[in-house]
Amino acid sequence: MNTDYKNFHVYRDDRDVVTVWIQHATRSINVFDDDVISELWQIVSDLEDDKVAKLVIFRSAHESGFMAGADVAKIAQLTASEVAEALGTGQSLFTRIANLEIPTLAVIAGPCLGGGLEFALACRYRIAQDSVSTRLGLPEVQLGVIPGWGGTQRLPQRVGLIQSLPMILQGKKLTASKALKIGLVDRIADEPNRKNSVDQFVRDLLQRPLLLHQPIHKSLLTRFLDHTSIGRRITLHTARNRTAREAAHYPAIPAAIRAIEVGLRRRADGFATERLEFSRLIETPTCRNLLELFFRRERARSLATWRSANSHPSPEHPTADHSTIHKVGIVGAGVMGAGIAQLAALKRYHVVLKEVSEELATSGMKRIEALLTGMSDSGRLPAADAQAAMGRVSATCEWGPLESADLVIEAVVERDDVKAKVFRELSKVVDPHGLLTSNTSSLSIAHMADASNRPQQVAGLHFFNPVHRMELVEVVRASETSDAVIDELVQFVRSLGKTPIVTSDTPGFLVNRILFPYIGEAIQMICDGVATETIDREARRFGMPMGPLELLDQVGLDVAYHVSGALDSVLRDNERVVKLFGEMVTRGWIGRKSGQGFYRYDGQRRAAPTPMQPIIDGVPTTMVPHLDMAHDGLNDAQRRLIYPLINESVKCLQQRVVAEAWMVDLAMVLGTGFAPFRGGPLSLGEQIGWKTVARNMKALEVMYGIRFEPATRLDELAATGGTLFVNTEDRSGFGTQRLTRH
Repeated sequence: MNTDYKNFHVYRDDRDVVTVWIQHATRSINVFDDDVISELWQIVSDLEDDKVAKLVIFRSAHESGFMAGADVAKIAQLTASEVAEALGTGQSLFTRIANLEIPTLAVIAGPCLGGGLEFALACRYRIAQDSVSTRLGLPEVQLGVIPGWGGTQRLPQRVGLIQSLPMILQGKKLTASKALKIGLVDRIADEPNRKNSVDQFVRDLLQRPLLLHQPIHKSLLTRFLDHTSIGRRITLHTARNRTAREAAHYPAIPAAIRAIEVGLRRRADGFATERLEFSRLIETPTCRNLLELFFRRERARSLATWRSANSHPSPEHPTADHSTIHKVGIVGAGVMGAGIAQLAALKRYHVVLKEVSEELATSGMKRIEALLTGMSDSGRLPAADAQAAMGRVSATCEWGPLESADLVIEAVVERDDVKAKVFRELSKVVDPHGLLTSNTSSLSIAHMADASNRPQQVAGLHFFNPVHRMELVEVVRASETSDAVIDELVQFVRSLGKTPIVTSDTPGFLVNRILFPYIGEAIQMICDGVATETIDREARRFGMPMGPLELLDQVGLDVAYHVSGALDSVLRDNERVVKLFGEMVTRGWIGRKSGQGFYRYDGQRRAAPTPMQPIIDGVPTTMVPHLDMAHDGLNDAQRRLIYPLINESVKCLQQRVVAEAWMVDLAMVLGTGFAPFRGGPLSLGEQIGWKTVARNMKALEVMYGIRFEPATRLDELAATGGTLFVNTEDRSGFGTQRLTRH
């Protein structure tokens, strides 16, 4: 028996096993939209009346994954009352699935997120494919809301409070093996044997329809915290204390705790609380900003965003909707080179790692092996996948093996002369179709292109450290880089699971150029006698993941010294900053890796701040007047740090480093961790109001100097009341009019 719907195919075999195949009609990955919910409602109604079926299996017919969750763009268009109605419908649907007399099984492969996991939790059993693409999670908090279709209720009941809280409050995603370990799924299937494993589980369920879930070992303490009323109160109280700082900026965190807490009470309606809390959150500024970032990320990953209206394919690089890159060469096997190589190998590219000696090449291979082993040992990657990735990497100290590379990424020391030499050699060796790129963070791509014999095929691919964690990649267009090459590189970045932002070839590109006025002002504050811990504390209170001086210690003062010099042409009043960096590098205080920077380190543990007085004694300081500021929600220290960042963002847009304002905001959130709940530096400027920003910038200029002079475009915005954001619906179809800033 077969029944076809627009988004489902229902098949009954001769064992009376009903398989519901999910295949969204217009998208490459399944999402819950109105049509899907309506059709599933009808399917469940038929199953409720079915007296013959012995088992119902829900599985995806899309190779991309099980279910990505609800249609976020649709949710963003709804009012609070409409949201409450949609939540009630989804909760009722999943409750009907949970109450089916027929056993139900969710077969999970690939992403199973948000509403997708809530759907799977409503099923009686779950089996998940053990592959690198399978992830189970409830990431709603990252959009400023909470799970709304029963996730705050069913997940704690299924795996306990201790395991569910990180998934709900942090958006933590689990691999199949970790999901099995905590009891979220009942079995896992190795990727090569997936069909046999699923078939065996189905046979087991047909023989024993009430097959018990696999018992999960829990310590006595965990059982007390998960399963007793006093233990639950202690757990939730601890969660509130640990998330207090984040909760001040992210109201979804305390809202989720409240929904979970009500759901654990007897005769309390936790589902109603979940609906109420979600409906309240959808209208908050935090949710609006986080939803905007979600749409911007989707827009950045859309190839149409970066394709020039005037682009024409070249014979060597025809425009296509898929990458034609298969073999990647990487010159330099240090931290960045090895990180890029490991990522490319995981994504099934063949990688050739080039170093100047066999010893360095071997060291690079060991770095890659350590990265893959670490992922495997932590359960983030099946051991077979790690081994296969390692098999796709080879190392050499010769140029010849790079000949057939479709793409070469240079990742050597940050020196113009060294990089020019590499590009000259690559031009001689690599086949004419090969693309040549640099991972430089600040040096001129045009200079490297001049050293090559193919300037149209030279560009920048600036990955951020650590490569496996940082989502952003700056794709840098030099003056002669062809549109077809940018198109190809954007597709390559997308294939790695990263988010591309295309920038022009200017010092520091986008992220470092905007970040350094913020970091530089922290150094100016040090020179003015402000305590290290005070500076970092105020940045964290603003919403940064770490303070600017902590960040410098992580990156390395030697790297910062080099970049600050490279940015001299675009940064004003930079002398004190370069001088302090230079003095610290001379003393060997280059951050965590040397054991001392702005802080001292005992191994990996941060100890006391480094006394800075011996260094700043020779740096001139000046007395400044104190002027009153217009209200902007920031204190004096935060204003000194954040306003230079906003101002430089406006300058970058004014000078066309990127094409649109949303690109600046997305890059700064993904590349630096700029407080996501604020939307980005330009969104923050709009929220404060450009008139207020300009007035306060001018006061800061009087107090601290020319570096605070407002950008020309900022003054224009203040005078006209204009906006930097397009006042229309998102052109790529992800955004909504309701969320657009006016």
